[in-house]
Amino acid sequence: MMREHVLLSGTAIAFLLGIAFQFLPSYWQFIILAGLIPSLLFKSWLKAFTAGFLGVLLSWIVYVAYLWTVFPAPRLISALGDIVGIPGIVLVALAMLIGSLFGGLGAVMGIALQRILRKRQ
Repeated sequence: MMREHVLLSGTAIAFLLGIAFQFLPSYWQFIILAGLIPSLLFKSWLKAFTAGFLGVLLSWIVYVAYLWTVFPAPRLISALGDIVGIPGIVLVALAMLIGSLFGGLGAVMGIALQRILRKRQ
């Protein structure tokens, strides 16, 4: 029971940080921190990656839903897809996948930093 609680907490932290970084357009690169910070709750690479990946993926889903309702996103995404030569929805899915992988990568980096710091003590 405790393990699921930690996984949910880590995912929630990654989600909230992901949302914060999504709406800061000049600082989207900090999405790695959205995975790195909650990884401090974990000792397992897989659980940390899962929490970072899912949290950032959920933040992307919220962000895309926001853009879809507030802005003329479908037309813009369609136009970008035409330029690249793939359907716009595939372009969005690839962006979400890459962003989520960055969140998971940040979590793995957090676990690696924990292990390095423990060995130095």
